[in-house]
Amino acid sequence: MDINLENMSYQEFKKYCSDRACDGQWSMLEAMACLNVIEEIDKIKVKGLFKKKKTLEAREIEWKKRNYKTIS
Repeated sequence: MDINLENMSYQEFKKYCSDRACDGQWSMLEAMACLNVIEEIDKIKVKGLFKKKKTLEAREIEWKKRNYKTIS
């Protein structure tokens, strides 16, 4: 797979993984690696009413903090 994740936002990564899953062009291990990353980041939630924007910001901060270079 070896994609460059340094300049990719979390939402772009999630869309990339979704697109790759739809076209069937990756192996089971690559799919599991992407799903593991998405699962870990999606656990982050900001509690409260109308907190979708804050939740997305918190996920993006965690994505940048983990500093993923590639998924392989």
